[in-house]
Amino acid sequence: MKTALFALVVAGSLLLGGCAFYQAPVMPPPGFIVSSIQAPIDTDADQTPVSTRQGEASSMSILGLVAVGDASIKTAAEEGGLKKIDHVDYRYLNVLFIFQKFTTIVYGE
Repeated sequence: MKTALFALVVAGSLLLGGCAFYQAPVMPPPGFIVSSIQAPIDTDADQTPVSTRQGEASSMSILGLVAVGDASIKTAAEEGGLKKIDHVDYRYLNVLFIFQKFTTIVYGE
């Protein structure tokens, strides 16, 4: 009985983590209650041209139990009508680990 309870607690902890294990090159400090952060995925800013066109693609999770969406760079580029990608950022929103949203933002031509 104790082993089954322990296994249930471990499995629940892993499932409720959602995107908590994601590590980007730049990771602003998250908040426990609410996180709303944006940061670059690309870190070679001295080689990156400034682009005005952009595209976004998102995925979301509810309670760490259901996760849906396509936050791929390809989908973001298609959404923005981009043929060439100059750089990539991300946006992360978390509300009490009840709702989480990860958005990939691509910039280019």
